[in-house]
Amino acid sequence: MAFDQGTRNRLQRLVGDCRRLLVDEFSLQLQQTYGLDPKAGEITPLDRLAHLSDRDRHTAQLLRETLAHYRGAQADNAEQRKLGIERIVREQAFTVLNRLAALLMMEARGLLLPTLSQGQQSQAFELYRRVAGTALGETGDTYRVFLFSLFDEFAQELPALFDRYAPQGRLFPRESALMQVLDQLNHHEVQPLWAEDETLGWIYQYFNSAEERKAMRKASQAPRNSRELAVRNQFFTPRYVVEFLVDNTLGRLWFDWTGGQTSLRDRCQYLLVKPDEQPEPAPHLR
Repeated sequence: MAFDQGTRNRLQRLVGDCRRLLVDEFSLQLQQTYGLDPKAGEITPLDRLAHLSDRDRHTAQLLRETLAHYRGAQADNAEQRKLGIERIVREQAFTVLNRLAALLMMEARGLLLPTLSQGQQSQAFELYRRVAGTALGETGDTYRVFLFSLFDEFAQELPALFDRYAPQGRLFPRESALMQVLDQLNHHEVQPLWAEDETLGWIYQYFNSAEERKAMRKASQAPRNSRELAVRNQFFTPRYVVEFLVDNTLGRLWFDWTGGQTSLRDRCQYLLVKPDEQPEPAPHLR
């Protein structure tokens, strides 16, 4: 499936919708569960969060340490705390979206039984539930544990993406929000994209909206902080651009060294070679 403008627009809309759902969900979690208010920048002392389990209490402590790290030498005021909490929410949302996208791409390549593509009716989860029964709680709770077990398995090879204990991957959407996100990811217009290698790259580019990028450039010609620097330059390089660069650098070096006696003339579709070009073999490959 070609990533034409219409396809990219649809994927951009998907990423924006999923980001909003996840940002809203994690903002609520921080406020209602972990005592971090995204709107007011207020932090509830841990000793007042008596409702937390040991795991959630550890997460709450980690979130506070992350917030302090992001603030750094900045003044400890409500505005700086709001900016830090906003960053936490954004990074958690980015991690979860990429995890779910990665699982769907594994499904599309036959590396994983259906896990997300039919939600809680997915084949892999049905098999898991037969074994687990009711030991893990209701269906939503069991599905959550099932996904966590997959994350832990894949974290052995891809910890940067799947490590549930990493500071940027600590949160996970509750059942209602998760189902809404999966509805978006499994839309019939989007499903064919999970078989395409470039999908993750476009998700990377579209997570930060074009409107946000335009607003930054309008406010200042030069980036004012590290986030602006990242957002302004967060662009995905499509495959054809990479192939063009490789074909006309490494490919061209090899073509010249062999005096044109190479199959690269036919195999490299972007190699710029005249039909009758026959260079003298180069003495050195450089």
